[in-house]
Amino acid sequence: GSAMIGFGQGFQPVCGFNYGARKYERVTRGFRFCVKASSLILLALAVLGFAFAPQIIAVFRGDDAEVIRIGALTLRLQCISFPITGFVVMSNMLLQNIAMTLRASIVAAARQGLFFVPFALVLPHFFGLTGVQLCQAASDLCAFILSICVTVPVVRQLSEGKNSHDAI
Repeated sequence: GSAMIGFGQGFQPVCGFNYGARKYERVTRGFRFCVKASSLILLALAVLGFAFAPQIIAVFRGDDAEVIRIGALTLRLQCISFPITGFVVMSNMLLQNIAMTLRASIVAAARQGLFFVPFALVLPHFFGLTGVQLCQAASDLCAFILSICVTVPVVRQLSEGKNSHDAI
C-alpha cells in the first residue's frame, strides 16, 4: 500500500508538469505505464502472499493453528484483489494532479470509507466470519470499478489531446 502511494507520488510531478504544458499524450502514457508497472508488482506480491499465506500468518501467531487457518484465508482473499489496487492509487494521483479534486476525493475515499465501512457492517451479518474476511477484497473491487468509471472518461479526453476539464 505505502509503496504504491510512493510510486504514485513519483508519477505526480511528471503528470503535473506535462499537463500544465498541455502535453496530454505524455500524461496518459505516464498514467498507463504506472498502472501497468504497479499492477505487475502487486500481482507478483499477491502470488507470493497467496502461496505463502500460512507461513506469513505464522510469523505473527505460529502457535495457534486456528489463527493461522483464519488468517491465511483472509490474506488469500486480500491477495486476489491486490493487483487491481494499483489502478485505484494511480487514478487518484492523476486526478489530483489535473485539478479534478472532487473526482480525486471520491476515489481516495472509496476503498476505506465509501465501501469498506458499509461492508464491515453488513457482510458479517450475512456471512459471519467469512463476511469479515471478504470485506477488504470486496471494498477493493468496488473501488476499482468506481475508479474506472471516474477515471477512464478523463483519460479518453486526454488521449484525444483535450483538456480534461473541457468536456467533463
